[in-house]
Amino acid sequence: MKSLFFLPGAIALMLAASPMIPPFTNVAFAGPGRGGAGMKYDQLNLTDAQKAQMQQIKESTRQQMDAIFTAEQKEQMRLAKEQRQRPNLNLTEDQKTRLQAVRQSSKSQMEAVLTAEQKQQLEQLRQQWRQRRQQPQS
Repeated sequence: MKSLFFLPGAIALMLAASPMIPPFTNVAFAGPGRGGAGMKYDQLNLTDAQKAQMQQIKESTRQQMDAIFTAEQKEQMRLAKEQRQRPNLNLTEDQKTRLQAVRQSSKSQMEAVLTAEQKQQLEQLRQQWRQRRQQPQS
């Protein structure tokens, strides 16, 4: 029950941090509705054990990121989420550096869960995502 209480806040943290620093693995943690981790990893045919490991990594990442934000920044994220806007968190350089380190660590941990074939598939998905991202919006 406790984890359900933190889930909306954790999602808001992930979404709020994404515009401030390079996207989490450019695909893996882009966030819901943005072609994020769920969508890409679903295409890799993960085993149940891999899914459980990925979930543990995501939860750990959320907790680490939550520890980086101040109470004011968390409140800004909450309000922005309610208004469906992106918050302006005014992250310090230290926060940016720490968030980037958490993301990189998470990316490495998630990739370590994948088989060689799944890693190859993920790289292909990332390339497709980059190509779509570079195309002009019509």
